[in-house]
Amino acid sequence: MLKRKSKYILIAAVIASTILSNTFVMAKEITKETSDTNKSWSIKFNQDVDFNGDVKNAITVVDSKGNILVTNIRLGDSKTIIIDAPKEGYKAGESYTINISNKLHSIKNVQLKENVQCNFTITGDQDVYGEQVDNALKLGINKISQEGVGDDWQAIVLSRYGQQIPASYVSNLESSLKASSGIMSQPTDYERTTIALMAIGEDPTNFAGYNLVENIYNCNDMENQGINAYIFALIALDSGKFSVPENAAWTREKLINKILDYRTEDKGWSYGGDTADPDMTGMAITALAPYKDRSDVKAAIDEAIDRLSAIQNEDGSFSSWGTVNSESCSQVVIALCSNGIDPTGAKFTKSKNALDALLQCQVEGGGFYHTKETGYNTMGTEQALEALEAYKMLKAGKGSLYIFK
Repeated sequence: MLKRKSKYILIAAVIASTILSNTFVMAKEITKETSDTNKSWSIKFNQDVDFNGDVKNAITVVDSKGNILVTNIRLGDSKTIIIDAPKEGYKAGESYTINISNKLHSIKNVQLKENVQCNFTITGDQDVYGEQVDNALKLGINKISQEGVGDDWQAIVLSRYGQQIPASYVSNLESSLKASSGIMSQPTDYERTTIALMAIGEDPTNFAGYNLVENIYNCNDMENQGINAYIFALIALDSGKFSVPENAAWTREKLINKILDYRTEDKGWSYGGDTADPDMTGMAITALAPYKDRSDVKAAIDEAIDRLSAIQNEDGSFSSWGTVNSESCSQVVIALCSNGIDPTGAKFTKSKNALDALLQCQVEGGGFYHTKETGYNTMGTEQALEALEAYKMLKAGKGSLYIFK
């Protein structure tokens, strides 16, 4: 039995092991590996933690060059501290160290005997698709830029690519909102515009004098548009991690539960019908990805991923309503990347993989088709470029496509 003064012992079951004695705690350095670039580490103690600013400052994460990362340090239960990944994610192939100062103490002011150091590495293979993806993005972005940015999805993908958004896009959006007194036709209009404004660095809670975010969480006709509206409402609210009042018509919990309620019998989602459609299934698990700490959400995502793999075509593509098309493939790629899954991995490789199938949808001169017979297609191009950006972000460990804060 340990004496009272040594009861504040670091267990750190997830990331570190310790050697215990009856008078102190000695840290033993070990190396852990994970492929999850958005990994949250949990550190558990055997007394309640005095969680204040000094304690938070006692924990830092540094990369192999000694650079301190900006991470969210939070309390799980009273005895557990959680260290979230930086918003851009960790980098594949990089090694990191979690430093825990002995200034960390319990609410009874019992401190660690000494500093603790825990190491981990983010595993990842070299990206053999890097050059292909970069070329496809460059050609597609050039095509959009030449034609002019005409809609929100184009603004999103250009912003993710690092391209300057024309001032005309913002001014036209402002004029349109003022002309309609801030009233948009459908819930997804508010949602799509909110995501776009976050992408370009504008504030959707006060744009042209209107709060688009409030129009999402207090929307009174969400149900009229169905599953698509619920999915993109959740994505939009998370795009800027916006606060939602507890008495809002649509809290995050309500949206999550609605999305789960719409599952098909074969464990996916569909806009209509009772069998999984790759587009809607992909969008749903993109929206649900930040909530995998909920057991019901994690189970639904895992089952949906299995279903997507099962309905993938032999050439790596996907079909919606009986038609092979680029958008279905794009939405699956976005969904997989949002959930930390490589679309070139074994689960989504038949004779070819999902990224192979998408890259084969390019057209001469830049951009992508909807179906092979139709040639260049605006929507097909927008969604394909978003998917390629999502893939690049996954490989670079830079977080999720639609989250900007």
